[in-house]
Amino acid sequence: MERTMEKTMKQEKKNDKSISNYRWVILAAIFPMIISTEMMWLTLAPVSSMARDFYGVSSLSVDMLSMSYMIMFILFSVPASWVVDRFGYRHSLIIGALLTSFFGVARAFFSDNFTLVITAQFLIAIGQPFLLNISTKVPANWFPANERSTAAGILTMAQYVGFAVPMLLSPILAESKGIPYVLEVFAIFAVVSAVISIVFTKEKPLIAPPGPQLPKEDLSIRYVKKLFKNRAYLTVLTVCFISIGIFNTVLTLIETILLPRGITSAEAGVIGGVFVVAGVVGAVLLPLISDLKGIRKPFFVVSIIILIPIYLGLTFVTNFGFLTVIAGIAGFSIMGVAPILFQHGSETAYPIQEGTSLGIILLMGQISGIVFVYLFEVIKHVSGAVTIPMLLIVLATLMELPVIMKLKESTYNQENIGLE
Repeated sequence: MERTMEKTMKQEKKNDKSISNYRWVILAAIFPMIISTEMMWLTLAPVSSMARDFYGVSSLSVDMLSMSYMIMFILFSVPASWVVDRFGYRHSLIIGALLTSFFGVARAFFSDNFTLVITAQFLIAIGQPFLLNISTKVPANWFPANERSTAAGILTMAQYVGFAVPMLLSPILAESKGIPYVLEVFAIFAVVSAVISIVFTKEKPLIAPPGPQLPKEDLSIRYVKKLFKNRAYLTVLTVCFISIGIFNTVLTLIETILLPRGITSAEAGVIGGVFVVAGVVGAVLLPLISDLKGIRKPFFVVSIIILIPIYLGLTFVTNFGFLTVIAGIAGFSIMGVAPILFQHGSETAYPIQEGTSLGIILLMGQISGIVFVYLFEVIKHVSGAVTIPMLLIVLATLMELPVIMKLKESTYNQENIGLE
C-alpha cells in the first residue's frame, strides 16, 4: 500500500514538472495575432457605406473585401493544415503573421487606391487559415488533456474579440480621421502582434505534457479518407457545417434580419455587439467547465435545445430589449460551445493530427457560410421577406438535435481526462 502511494506521488510530481508554465505565455503571444487577422477581415464592414463613397465603387465591390476571407480560406485551408502537421504550428503561425502584417501595411500605404487595397486584402486573407488552424495544435503541444478545451477556447475567443474590435473602432476612427486612418491603425496593430507572436512562441516544451502525443502524420489523401470513414468525426463535421453556416449567416446579415422587425441600424449594431460579447464570455466559461467536468456532449445538446426557440425569437420578436437578450443568449450558446466542439472533433479524429482535423472542420464551415448566406439572400428575394429563410434556420437547427444525440464522449477524452 505504501509503495503504491509513493509511486502515485512520484507520478504526480513528474506530471507537475512536465506541465510548463510557459504554456500561458504561448497563448498570450498568439492571442493578439488571431485578433489581428479577424480585424483585417471586418475592417470596413461596419463603415461599408463610407468606404463605398470614399472609393466610388459599388456595394458588391466593398462586400468583396469581406468575402475575400471566405474565398481564400477555402483555397488555403488544406495547405495550411499540411504546414501545421508537417512542420509544426509555429511555422504556420509565422507564415500567417508575416502575410497579415506585411500586406496589412501595404493596404494602408496604398489606402487611396481601391484596386490595390482589395488586392492586398486577398493576400492578407491567405494568412487566416495559417493562424486559425493552429487552435487545437497549440493545446496538444503545450497543455495536458484536461486543459486543452480551455486553451482552444481562449484561442477561439481571440477570434470573437477580433470580430468585436472593428465593430467598435472602425466607425469612430473613420468618422474622425477617414478610411485611410482606419487602415493605418489596423496595420500597426498587425505588425506589433506579428512581432510578439514570432518572438515569444516555441513549438514544444522540453518535456511533453501528460496525455498521448500524436504520431507524425503528414496531411495526405490517405489520412483525409481515413477521417471521412470515421463516423464520430463525420457527425461532428455535420454539426459544424450547419452551425458555422448559421453563425456566419446571422453575424453577416444581422441588420437584414432585424430591420423588418422595426429595429434601426444603430439598434441592430448594438444587438450584434451583444451577440459577439456574450460569445466571448461563453468561449471562456463553457470550455473551462467542460474541462473541469471532463464532458463534452451535454454542452452540445443543451446548446441546440436553447438555440431553437432563440432563432424563433430573432424571427418574430420586435422589442429591442428582448432582442438584445435573445442575441446575448444566442452568442453565448453558439460561440461558447464552438471551441468545445472543435476540441471534440480533434479527439474523435485521433490519431489524425489536429491541423488536419480542425482544418477540414473550418473549411467546411467557410463553405457552408458562403452557401447559407447566398441561399438566405435568394430565398429572401423570392419570398419578399426574411421570415421564410429564418424559419429554415430554425428547421436546420432542429434537425441537428437527433444528430447531436448520437454523439458519444470521445474515447480519447474518457481515457485521458483523468491522467493529469
